[in-house]
Amino acid sequence: MTREIPAPNRPAVGLDEIKDAHGSAPWAHRLIENAQNYADLICDLPGTESPAQWLPNSDDFVVILEGSYECEIEEHGTHVLGEDSFLCIPKGHAVQYRVTSDEPAIRVTIRWPDAQALPADRRTPAERRSAHSVMPTVPATGRPGTPEHLVPNQAVLTLDDLKQTRGPAPWSHLLIANEGFMNNLIYLEPHPPPDGHWHAICDEWWMIREGQLRWDLEGIGVYTVKRGDFVCAPAGYLHKINVIGDVPAIRMPSVVPRVPHLGPEVTGYQRRLPA
Repeated sequence: MTREIPAPNRPAVGLDEIKDAHGSAPWAHRLIENAQNYADLICDLPGTESPAQWLPNSDDFVVILEGSYECEIEEHGTHVLGEDSFLCIPKGHAVQYRVTSDEPAIRVTIRWPDAQALPADRRTPAERRSAHSVMPTVPATGRPGTPEHLVPNQAVLTLDDLKQTRGPAPWSHLLIANEGFMNNLIYLEPHPPPDGHWHAICDEWWMIREGQLRWDLEGIGVYTVKRGDFVCAPAGYLHKINVIGDVPAIRMPSVVPRVPHLGPEVTGYQRRLPA
């Protein structure tokens, strides 16, 4: 039986639902499509080796959701990475993936809407960026041995790294920040629903990596989500998020850098109020 492929920007959708709809690997799925970024899920068969490619006009932020990959990032080494590994491939740097797990592997790739993938060539990343008149995104600096050392835009980082360094909840960590979008991890204990907030200029969407949470999207619906689920709040819609159950939860939002978080008391033509 053919299942309907979930459309991009669903208020809530699970990875299992997407896998059931597409069937056997390989497949690709457009998860998010908005003005700030596109996010695609890519499911590869064991042993699959992708061609080395680079983006001239966007960083590529990648999260491994299932299985494991050998990831060769130009000038940043070769890494064998499993679930909950985060990769920031800067503009101009080629990357190549090879599935090393015995089961299909799934990754999500997040980039600017106008990003274009080009085959690797003999030029250096700096020469490629110069040819396209773009500036690199580089890691900040911090003090080794402290949480501040885990700065944004690291080529490779894992959730285990963060947990070992930052300890138990609560904490948050900025994974990537560039001109177009930012992603961070938020680790919280169970807590009551907050008053909520909304964004006037952009959508906000999330990946759930641990625990259970409740989303109240005003005028859209209320959703209980878990690891492997995705949530999307369109611009203008108030959203209230709280961790439920008995254990902490981790979510990864994606939003425009420095976007104002407007409270429920703020209204205006951009606010989408319930009918």
